[in-house]
Amino acid sequence: MKSLHLNKITGLSLISLTMLAMTGCVGTKYLSEGITDEGHVEPENISFPELEDAWQTEGQFPNSENLSKIKPGIAKDELYQLIGRPHFSEAQHAREWDYIMKFYQPDNSVKICQYKVIFDTDFKGQEFYWKPADCPPQKPVVVPAQPPSAPIVTVAPAPLKERINLGADALFKFDKWQPENILPQGRAELDALATKLREYQTMGDARIVITGHTDRKGDDMYNMNLSQLRAQTVRAYLVNQGVNPSSMLAVGAGESQPVKECSTNLTRQQEIDCLQPNRRVTLDVIVTQ
Repeated sequence: MKSLHLNKITGLSLISLTMLAMTGCVGTKYLSEGITDEGHVEPENISFPELEDAWQTEGQFPNSENLSKIKPGIAKDELYQLIGRPHFSEAQHAREWDYIMKFYQPDNSVKICQYKVIFDTDFKGQEFYWKPADCPPQKPVVVPAQPPSAPIVTVAPAPLKERINLGADALFKFDKWQPENILPQGRAELDALATKLREYQTMGDARIVITGHTDRKGDDMYNMNLSQLRAQTVRAYLVNQGVNPSSMLAVGAGESQPVKECSTNLTRQQEIDCLQPNRRVTLDVIVTQ
């Protein structure tokens, strides 16, 4: 009986050893050849296991931040914390660990990659390999969004500005201002001016300042009143010709804004003739479109 019992134990032992040997074969079947003590292996000696031999055949979607933390010198415990235990039957003292990594593609398909870590004799990860060669897939390049186009700002055209000079001697009899004293040449000039101002008013908001001017001869107050009355007469004439009255302002400047200086040694007529440019009516027109 004792001999029979020993034979049974011996038989079981042989079976166990056989199974361990077979397991050892499976465990070393895919080991890369020629791993140095420093954890280096020639690329041509790298061997990846078959995917169907993994105990975790579905693999994992790795955390990209954790993957970026894996550097030479990493311990197995640290590796375990970052990406977990290897997906194949590799013991704690194995010199390489293998993983199955999954990555989403831009078209939402899943790419399967294998990842291998080679350890030195102190079991510090030193070299890292991917299969196939285009693993891990590169993240799609994100083109920065173009900043929104600046709103198109419509710049209003610059206001139209014009100064129109009318000779007072052509408009009025000398030293006169009443409407009945407007000369024929003056009426023709005012008619043409009214046509022009009505056209300006169709272009936008027109503002017209009519200013009467005199020469230096005579009393200051008289000259101021004469210039004011002439400006008002011109304004009234233009209103009668259809120019908007609210767009026009009549003012007198008297002799305060001469455009020509003449000698005081001239005869009266020579002085009157010399000072003729100062006797005028000006219109400053601004049209905002």
